Amino acid sequence: MSSGAQRCSSMKPWLAIIALLGALPLIASVAHAAHAADGATAKASAVAAYDQEIVHLLGTYCHQCHGEKKQKGDLNLQRYKTGAEAEKARKIWKEVSDQLQSRDMPPEQEKQPSDAERAKLVAWVKSLSAADAPDPGRVTVRRLNRLEYNNTIRDLIGLDFKPADDFPEDDVGNGFDNIGDVLSLPPLLMEKYLIAADQILDRAIVVEQPSFDIDLTTWPLLADGKEMAKPGPDPDKKGKDEGVTVTVASELRGLIAFPIAGRYTAKIRVAAEQAGAEPAQMGIKIDDKMVADIKVLAKKPAAVTVTFEAPRGLHALSVTFMNPFSEPPVDETKEVKPAPGALPGAKKKPAAPRVRALTMVALDLKGPRTTPPPSHKRIFTVRPDAKNKDPVAAGRDAAKTIFSTFASRAFRRPVTDVQIERLLRLYDTAAKNGQVFEECVRLGLKGVLVSPSFLFRVEPDRATKEPGGSYALDDYEVATRLSYFLWSSMPDDALFELAKQGKLRDPAVIEQQVQRMLKDPKSASLVQGFAGQWLELRKMEHLAPDTKVFPEFTDDLRKALSEETSTYFTSIMREDRSVLEFIDSDYTFLNDRVAKLYGITGVVGAQFRKVQLTDRNRGGLMGQGAILALTSMPTRTSPVKRGKWVMEQLLGDPPPPPPPLVEALDKQGDTHDVTKLSLRERMALHRVDPTCNSCHKVMDAIGFGLENFDALGRWRDLDGGGTRIDSAGKLPSGASFGSPAELKRIFIATKDKFIANLTEKMLTYALGRGMEHYDTPTIDQIVTTMAANDHRFSVLVVEIARSHAFLARRTAR
Repeated sequence: MSSGAQRCSSMKPWLAIIALLGALPLIASVAHAAHAADGATAKASAVAAYDQEIVHLLGTYCHQCHGEKKQKGDLNLQRYKTGAEAEKARKIWKEVSDQLQSRDMPPEQEKQPSDAERAKLVAWVKSLSAADAPDPGRVTVRRLNRLEYNNTIRDLIGLDFKPADDFPEDDVGNGFDNIGDVLSLPPLLMEKYLIAADQILDRAIVVEQPSFDIDLTTWPLLADGKEMAKPGPDPDKKGKDEGVTVTVASELRGLIAFPIAGRYTAKIRVAAEQAGAEPAQMGIKIDDKMVADIKVLAKKPAAVTVTFEAPRGLHALSVTFMNPFSEPPVDETKEVKPAPGALPGAKKKPAAPRVRALTMVALDLKGPRTTPPPSHKRIFTVRPDAKNKDPVAAGRDAAKTIFSTFASRAFRRPVTDVQIERLLRLYDTAAKNGQVFEECVRLGLKGVLVSPSFLFRVEPDRATKEPGGSYALDDYEVATRLSYFLWSSMPDDALFELAKQGKLRDPAVIEQQVQRMLKDPKSASLVQGFAGQWLELRKMEHLAPDTKVFPEFTDDLRKALSEETSTYFTSIMREDRSVLEFIDSDYTFLNDRVAKLYGITGVVGAQFRKVQLTDRNRGGLMGQGAILALTSMPTRTSPVKRGKWVMEQLLGDPPPPPPPLVEALDKQGDTHDVTKLSLRERMALHRVDPTCNSCHKVMDAIGFGLENFDALGRWRDLDGGGTRIDSAGKLPSGASFGSPAELKRIFIATKDKFIANLTEKMLTYALGRGMEHYDTPTIDQIVTTMAANDHRFSVLVVEIARSHAFLARRTAR
């Protein structure tokens, strides 16, 4: 008996039947029913807790500023008089919870809840989301952003070409440029897509040696731009190469689709009847521009060879008679010999005029020899079957195979018969215009590259009976989410194959694929796309310190500082290290240029390498020059910018924007000469205003904790005015510090705040949408799982990829 049968035999009879029938939908329904029951119980508990405890705590600590009489920030919490009313305002309670956890509320001067009371309020808010059916959210259809477009072209066609660099900048939402809600499609971008498709295919496809065999008698004959009747056949030639014989200035004109630009060789079968002092002259024109001419001497049709430059594309080609000529005979008349027995004095027969004529028969046109690049071979996996007696059908069959393979990869799912037929109609159009096989296929491929199925990541709504209207993504959609999350590109063959087998929803398979993908060189796009925006490294390109104050700053140093942080992130990702090392570590990555800036000896050469640090003030992101330079002013440091960056990017606690009409720091102090005050004294003066103090008390404290680093990231003990730097501070939690190293230890001690923020930002990036209150359980679960697994980087990614939010989607409501 198999192990599966043994397991079935040990089950209760009805369970064994379900297992044998594979009744997974029924099991799922039972599970959802159980969850719904649990959710109803949790919701009732949350409502009861509000009525019994929470409303009292709000009345004690919140209603005096956010109640019926006063609504600071336009917030009235007293309106929620019962738990039934309160549980419907999820977004508001999420904001309340964030303020409580950051200790921004209640204000410092107001009565404060105890730690237990604060924890009870936060736990109640979390219980609201836990009571709901899991909601994966609804991601808007997403256009490929510039990074994704370039990478997808690279992996689809195999070109080291970045056409999207010429596209307009992508809009940013929730801190990232892959958010569906902001990725619009302006008309200019659509034009860019059309241009890019041509540029891509020009590089990807070549014709090994274009050739055309043309019967010139089939081309229309034109004179003065108008079609004229062709001369009839010459009875003396008795069916041999008759061609078209012309005696007046005229041309045979047809359309030729030149697949590539270059030098073409034309062998033309022509003959001429001579008259006058010069031989017959023939010309070749492209779009009415003469590109070659030749003298025709043969009396019988023979091949004449000429070469010329031709542009790529569909153009008019003309074979032209350039110098028609006619002259009377030397004698006006000639003597006619009398017939035997005829009387003398018979009339003379008039002599025939001498006429120059050109006979044009056939044209054999060959283009330059080329070597197909790898991209060409990747596309043209088949050729028309030479054994097929119907060359048209053979070409169409080969094109169908090519389109099926290419479009399935480009659309990131199996292509439909309807889609294939649309592409074949493009192929047929090109074929009717006389284009060669490669060019006919090329037109269909252009249709793929401008198709919405390629340019957008579409996850269509499906009918569902799941709680909340959610439905599971199919395996191809999961493959696409995974690949654009970690690679900013299309799935590879391994992901496509797993999707085809229906295995990509298996948690073990997802983990295995994430581990594989993080080690792949293409994961560099996660550094560029996620880290570049999370840490704001993309702004380094526009960083402009005052070189009079900082003459050491050069473009080479700019690149080196940015590379230190990128390499550091890559190391944590590839080596699967703890994400807490983003806060603090005993190493970094340096080359000689950055090491010299930091005053670290023993580093030689431009290559970055891992360097152990003896000064723990330097370790982690907050001690790296790129971050410190980005958060400085052109001529000095900025405790405000540094504190704000830490609050936003590391702690997930962004301060609100400054109130209107608040004066800048350098303009404040009507009763003080601010130029004579230290930076710390000027900041203290700024915080005298209660409106400013609520935010600056945290920002300034963190910023001054990093004040020992100058505007380029060098360590210093004295500021620019020679005053000893005081980096001591105190956070709203009551924790004090006296150096960057001590500040980092505080953040490590409260690591869940950082882990939750990093999770939220990476989940935002992975899903392409902002976080909502219903995402809180997912974030909390990931934070808990990471704590149990040493906060390893891969655990964060795996848990996101296995989350309900990543593997499902909600229908429209």
